Amino acid sequence: KIALEIPALLADTRALAAAPIGLTSSEFPIVLSAGERRAFTANDIIRDPAWRTRDADGALRISVEDARELGLADGGRALITTATGRAEATVEISAAMQPGHASLPNGYGVDFVDDDGSARAPGVAPNALTSVGWRDAYAGTPWHKHVPARIEPVPALAAPGASRG
Repeated sequence: KIALEIPALLADTRALAAAPIGLTSSEFPIVLSAGERRAFTANDIIRDPAWRTRDADGALRISVEDARELGLADGGRALITTATGRAEATVEISAAMQPGHASLPNGYGVDFVDDDGSARAPGVAPNALTSVGWRDAYAGTPWHKHVPARIEPVPALAAPGASRG
């Protein structure tokens, strides 16, 4: 026999009608999907980034509307802030993204040591922006696909001798 009735789950299901529609706030107005699967992403086990022929930096994808509103430029840099952490990423403005949503790929932000001994970690590690406290109540899985975030442009460095006005 299988017990299909789980009282706590049924109570939570009934409570959905009164649940808030959105989980963002004025402090963190964007929904970040931290760990999107893309054509050139892989699990963290593949550490050598040389195999990625596209999106080598693991760009932050954001909608045309949000990029315009936030003052972000395609190829520019953005600061992503969540309740858990902060990270910088290259910006990719994408018509495929809906306003209010942004995404970072999985498999980035992992240390790699080149043949010459220099270390680097291209892209952003999604776990640096997610919290074990922001998770599914039953499975315990962090909500990587719905992380409230704030995104801001990183000012370009001024040319030597130029003033920043």
